[in-house]
Amino acid sequence: MDHSTTQLVMVSVGTDHHPFDRLVSWMDAWAGDHQEVEVIIQYGSADVPTNTKGDALLQHDRLRNLFARADVVVSHGGPSTVMDARMAGRIPIVVARNPAYGEHVDGHQMVFANHLQRHDMAILAATQDQLYEAVESGLADPTRTALPVSDDALPAGVVAFGRHVDGLLRARQ
Repeated sequence: MDHSTTQLVMVSVGTDHHPFDRLVSWMDAWAGDHQEVEVIIQYGSADVPTNTKGDALLQHDRLRNLFARADVVVSHGGPSTVMDARMAGRIPIVVARNPAYGEHVDGHQMVFANHLQRHDMAILAATQDQLYEAVESGLADPTRTALPVSDDALPAGVVAFGRHVDGLLRARQ
C-alpha cells in the first residue's frame, strides 16, 4: 500500500481491560467496504479485526505518530487518548464506552465525550451511522478533523490538561 497518497484512519480503544467490540466491529466493517483507505485499529481486548490491520496494544510513541499521520482519528472517550490525538493535530471522532454494553465500569466516558463536543474539542459519534458519517466527512475534507499542533493555538485548558496527563504518565514509569 502506498502510504504517501493513501488516506489513513487510525482507531484506538485505549488500554482498558473491557472489550470495546462495538467500536472495533463498526470500524472493521467500514474498512471492509473502503479498502482504498488504510485503517489501523488498536483493538485492546476486543475481537481481532478481520478486514484491516491492527494491534492489541501499541507503544505510546507509535500511537502518537500514527495519530499525527492520520487523516482521521477515531477514539474511545478516554481523556489521555483524546488529548494525544489533539496534541497530534487531530480533532478526534469519539465513540464513548458504554457500561450498558459491558464496555466500562461507569458512564464517565459518556459524560466526558459530551463535554468535549459541547466545547468543540471532539466530534461525538453515538451510533454506527454517526461514526461513518463523521469518518467520511473527515476524509472528504481533512480540515474538518485538523487542529493546529502549536500550544499557542490550543485552548489553555487543553494544554494544561495535556501537561498534567504527561506528568502522570511519567510518574508511573
